[in-house]
Amino acid sequence: MSELAWEDYHNHVKVYDLAPIALLFQMQTGLRIGELVTVKFSDIESPDYLHVQRMIRRDTNEVVEHPKTECGDRYVPLTSEAKALIETARARQQELHAENEYIFSINGKPPTERSIASLYTKYCKIMGIIQKSSHKTRKTYISKLIDGKVSINTVRTVAGHSSERTTLRNYAFDCSTETEKLQKIRDALKN
Repeated sequence: MSELAWEDYHNHVKVYDLAPIALLFQMQTGLRIGELVTVKFSDIESPDYLHVQRMIRRDTNEVVEHPKTECGDRYVPLTSEAKALIETARARQQELHAENEYIFSINGKPPTERSIASLYTKYCKIMGIIQKSSHKTRKTYISKLIDGKVSINTVRTVAGHSSERTTLRNYAFDCSTETEKLQKIRDALKN
C-alpha cells in the first residue's frame, strides 16, 4: 500500500494532493481519521511528539478543538518516518505556495476524511484484497505496538483509550504469520 501511496503522491493524481502522505502518516501514528485531517504544524510541540487535540465532526464537517474523548487529548510519538512525511508535506506546500497551518492541506482547510478513505478503497482494489478502512490501519498500528512488547498502558495512552480493556478487546490482534505463531508457541512451551 505504501508504494501505491508514494506513486499517487509523486504523480499528483488526487484533488487533495497530500492525501497519500496523510494515509502514510496514519500508518505511523495510528490517528483516527477525524484527528488526522486536522493535524497542524503547531501540534508538534516537541521534536518527538505530536499533540492530538482536535478533530473534525462528521455530521457538520466542522473542526472542533477537542478530540473524540477526554483521553483523546494525548501525545503520540513521531517515528523518523512520520517526521519525514511531515517534512515532505511542508516541502510540497512550499512548492505550491500553499503554506498553511494544516499539515496535509494545500488550500488552508483540512482535507476531507473521504479524500483519504477513498485511497484505502482504491489501493485495496489494486492489490486484490478485501476493502480495508482507515480504522483497520489504526487497529494494525495498535496491534504492532502490543506485538512489539510496548506496555499496554503506554499503548492505551497513545491510542487515546480510557481503559486497557478497550485496547485489548477491540484493537489487539496477532500480526504474526501462522509460521511465526507456531514458533512462538513452541518457544513458550520449551522446558
